[in-house]
Amino acid sequence: MVVAARDMDRIQWRLLCALSHSPLSYWGLLRAARAQTREAIQAMTRLLEHGYIAARDDGFVLTDTGQKAMRTMAARPVGVSTVDPALDIARAALPGLLEAFEQLAGHRPGPSAQYDQGHVTPETVIKRLWLMASRGDLAGRRVLLLGDDDLTSLAAALSGLPARIVVLDVDPRIVRFVQSVAEKQGWRHVEARVYDVREKLPGDLRGSFDTFFTDPIDTVPGLLLFLSRCTEALRGVGGAGYFGLSYLEASGVKWRRVQRAVIDMGYTITDVLPGFQSYRLDPAVAREWADLSPVPVVSPPDTAFYTSALHRVELVGAPQPVYTGRADFGPEMYADEEFTQPEP
Repeated sequence: MVVAARDMDRIQWRLLCALSHSPLSYWGLLRAARAQTREAIQAMTRLLEHGYIAARDDGFVLTDTGQKAMRTMAARPVGVSTVDPALDIARAALPGLLEAFEQLAGHRPGPSAQYDQGHVTPETVIKRLWLMASRGDLAGRRVLLLGDDDLTSLAAALSGLPARIVVLDVDPRIVRFVQSVAEKQGWRHVEARVYDVREKLPGDLRGSFDTFFTDPIDTVPGLLLFLSRCTEALRGVGGAGYFGLSYLEASGVKWRRVQRAVIDMGYTITDVLPGFQSYRLDPAVAREWADLSPVPVVSPPDTAFYTSALHRVELVGAPQPVYTGRADFGPEMYADEEFTQPEP
């Protein structure tokens, strides 16, 4: 039995709209869903069961029934845009930075599953810097990067804008790499230290920064722990920060919990940029998502299917970090019921 178009949820509609322009791979649908993994898979499964979409050539197409539903709802084909206006603006505002960064980061350490690492694309790094600069959070600012396997610190140094850059990362390989590049480049204002976020923030870094950037674990305890350390590092009211929150590993319920906690910490949320950050995941990690597909997936990702929304926050009240002092977290810091992508 075909479900009425008006009874579809928003995720199903996003998938239909994405397919209304052209066929898409499973990876393209995951990106278009902008939903937690379980919810995205359920939406695909329902559309398949009710005949709105069909699997074809290791991908998905809109069926006649799906096209009729679109016409019934007077919906115009919108497809999935391959244009990224933010990247065009960033490249124009920071000419040559993308190419210089790619060359500098060419010998970076590979991602480590031990530390739940997954690099964003170089284009994402450049967009980050453009956004920070456009908001007044980069030029002449003291910037803290809590976790930096993306090497945003090096791109920031290449821009010549920040007054001070400090990297804190638990991975000694990242720290050594940043230190090595900074030494070769003669960047005396760039510093990197090995730091476990479960430990106290070093005293000399508290209240020392204008801006922070962090892209932490997508569990609520882990994310709030990272944000708490960053909050301690800010100089006070007016300090700003950036963090990502994913779709595939964070439902609307999790987003609400995080955003409420952020406000309670003394921030206002000034910007939420959906899908701003795109990631390149290890093939073995991508395989875990492929195994969840409602139909067999043979081909590797043909798009950066894992994305997150970049949040900008600004302190408007007294900083109130959720965690201070040492935090004795175990496995719950790295995985939760959403993070582990349960079977639908």
